[in-house]
Amino acid sequence: MARVCQFILILATTLSTTLLRQVEQSYQNPGNMLPTLPGTIAYISPDYNVYSVHPQTNQRIALTTDGNRAQPYTWPTWSTDGRLAYFLLDTNSSGQIETNVYITENGLAAGNLAYTGIGELFTYAYWSPQNCSRGQDCRNLAVLMSRASGLGVELVRDASLNPATDLIGSGGPFYYSWSPDGNRMLWQRDNQHIQIYDVARDEITDTVSERPGSFLAPAWSPVDDRLLFGVQNEDGQTTDLVVQANGETKTLAAELQGIVRFAWSPDGNEVSYTSEDGALHIVDAVTGGESLRTGDSGVLAFFWSPDSNHIAYITLAAPAGSINAKQPPPFQARAITQRASGLAWTVVDVANGNTRSYGSFIPTDEMLYLLTYFDQFSQSHRLWSPDSHYLLYSEITPDAHASINILETTQADVVPFSIAEGLIGVWSFN
Repeated sequence: MARVCQFILILATTLSTTLLRQVEQSYQNPGNMLPTLPGTIAYISPDYNVYSVHPQTNQRIALTTDGNRAQPYTWPTWSTDGRLAYFLLDTNSSGQIETNVYITENGLAAGNLAYTGIGELFTYAYWSPQNCSRGQDCRNLAVLMSRASGLGVELVRDASLNPATDLIGSGGPFYYSWSPDGNRMLWQRDNQHIQIYDVARDEITDTVSERPGSFLAPAWSPVDDRLLFGVQNEDGQTTDLVVQANGETKTLAAELQGIVRFAWSPDGNEVSYTSEDGALHIVDAVTGGESLRTGDSGVLAFFWSPDSNHIAYITLAAPAGSINAKQPPPFQARAITQRASGLAWTVVDVANGNTRSYGSFIPTDEMLYLLTYFDQFSQSHRLWSPDSHYLLYSEITPDAHASINILETTQADVVPFSIAEGLIGVWSFN
C-alpha cells in the first residue's frame, strides 16, 4: 500500500498539474440548476474561494471573495452540528507564512476568524463529533499545523463565551481520531506511540503498550469505546489489526503485509481494511470473521456509506493486468504514465457483495490528497450524501476544467453530473 500511495501521487503530478494551471485561466462562475439533494455541499472554486451549495433550495453562496493563487482558501470542513470551518493560507506584513482559521455557524454567511497561526501551514482539520463541556454552542476543532519544528495539533474551541486555542500535542507523523462523546482523542504519533488524550484534563491518560504496526490513522469506534489500530506482530515484519476495549485486545486480522488502511462501519458492527494484497476486506468487528473480500486487488481508497450498507472504493482505471503491483517503483511509475487512464469508482453492497462500477476520471490535486490519506479524511470529511445515495468528487475534465461532480450510486451505468467548477467539495453530515 505504500507503493499504492506513490501511484496516486504520480498520477497527480502527471495527469493534473498542467491542467490545473489551465483551469485558473478558463474558470467561469457556474450558474447551473441542481436537482433536489439532501444536505449542503461546501467547495473550493478554481479562483480559490469558498462556496456553499444548498441543493434543496438551489442556493449558491460565496463565503469568500478575496481568495487567489497566492492567497488561497482551502479544505472546507463540516461539523456534525452544521458548522463549517475553512482555512486561508497567507503571508503577513512581515513576510511570514500564516494560516487563518474561519468558522461559520451554518455555511450561509462568511465565517469569523477563530485562530491565526504565524509560521504555520494548514495540513488537516477534524471537528469533535459532540459539543464540549462548556456549553451547548461550544465545539472543538482539532487542526493539524506544520511548523518549522514539526507537526502540531491546535485545538480551537469555537464558543460564544470564552473561545480559546491550545497546542495539545506534536509529532511527526501525527494522526488522531475523536471518541464519539467528543471528550477524548486516540493519537498515533511518530510511528512510535498510540495514546489516549483527555480533552478536559489536557493530558495523555493512557498509552498502548504494544509497538505500533505499519498503519497511518487510528480509529475510535463511532458508537462506543472500542479502539481500532495496528500493532507489530511478533515476527517484527507484519502488522496485526486489533480492536482494544476494557483492557482486552482482539485480533481481527493477523500478519498483514505492508501498510494497513482501515475504517469502522458507521454502525460499529464491521471493519474494512486493505493491506499489501490490495483487496478490500470486510470483517466482523467482534469476531474478526470475514464477510466479504473484493475481487479487485488494486483498491487505493474506500469510504463507508452513512447507513453502513455500501462501500465506495477507488481503483486505477487501467486495462486488467496492465500494471503489475509487484514491480519496483520506477517501473510502476512508467506503467502508470503510459497506460493508466485515471481512477474509477466501484460501489459494493456489503450484504451480498454485488458491485457497480463507473467510468474513469482524472482527479484534481486536492482530490488526490484526500485519497492518499483517506483513512484520516474518511473520519472527518464526507464524500457520501447524508442519504447514502450519492458520491461527491472532483475531477479535471477533458476540456481542462476542474469540476465538482455527483455520482448517483443506486444504479449502474449512470453518468455523473457537475454541480460547479471546483477543486474539492465536501458534503455536510446532515
